Amino acid sequence: MKSPAFAYLAVCLGIISVLFTGCPEDATAPPAGGGVVPITANLFPLVVGNKLTYTGYAKAPGTGATIPDPNGSYKSIWTIATNSFPTPLGGTATAIIDSTTIPFGSSTGTDTTVARFLLVQQDSSGDFLFLQTIGPFKRLFGIPVTTPVDTFIWVAVARPSQGVGSTGAVWTAYDASFTAADGITVVRLQIFGQIEAMETIQDSTGTDRETFRSRTWRRLTVGGSIIQDDATTSQLWLTADLGPVQINIEEDTENLGHFRVLSGINF
Repeated sequence: MKSPAFAYLAVCLGIISVLFTGCPEDATAPPAGGGVVPITANLFPLVVGNKLTYTGYAKAPGTGATIPDPNGSYKSIWTIATNSFPTPLGGTATAIIDSTTIPFGSSTGTDTTVARFLLVQQDSSGDFLFLQTIGPFKRLFGIPVTTPVDTFIWVAVARPSQGVGSTGAVWTAYDASFTAADGITVVRLQIFGQIEAMETIQDSTGTDRETFRSRTWRRLTVGGSIIQDDATTSQLWLTADLGPVQINIEEDTENLGHFRVLSGINF
C-alpha cells in the first residue's frame, strides 16, 4: 500500500518505468579535460512562505498524450511550507505543498485539485535532492516490497556543485541492483543527472529568464543486458535566487506527467 502523503511524489518528479514511451534526448557527455567549475548561485532558495505558481498541462500515463484542457484550468502552486518536515527515511527535509488543478477534458469544467507534499533536501553547496518512489519499477519486476518505505529513494535532481555543460559533469543519482520475481534475474536501476546548459526561457508573463537546464535520466539493465538507456525522467530550468522557471516531469505507466511554466511568484 502506498502512503497517501507521499503517493503523489511519483507524479512529481519523473518516476521510474521501463515502459516509458516518449523519445528521450541524447545524453550530454561528461566534460573532456579540465576540471568542474561549480555554480555558486542559489538555484532554488527554499525560503518558507515562498510561493511559485505555474501554468501548463498534464500528460496521460503510458502514452504521454496531452490531457485536453478546454477551459485552460491547469494550474500548479508550489508553497515552501517548512524546512523541518520529518521524512519516511529518517531526518528532516523541506516540505513543498504542491497544489495542482488537473482538467480531464470536460467542456463543463470537471477539474480535480490535489494537494500533496514534495520533500526536498538541500546541502551547503546548493545541491538538492527530491524524495521519489521506485514503486512502479519494483512492481513491474515483482521485487518484494514490505512497507511503503521500501519504495522511497533520494534522487539528486540538480547539483550546482557539478557545474554546467562543458565545465560540468554527469553525476550518479541512484544505482542499485535487485533480484526479480524469478529469484534469479538481476535487475539494475541507474539514474544519472547533469546540468546540461544555460538557456533563456520565457515564462507565462512574457518575461525572459536566464536558466540552468538540469536533466535526470535512467538506465535499466536486466540479466546483464541494457534494455533501456538515456530515458529522460525530469527536466528543471532553474533561475538563480528564484527556482524552477520551467518543469518537465515525464509520465510513467501509473502516473501523470506534467509540463509547467512559471506564471507568478510572491517574493
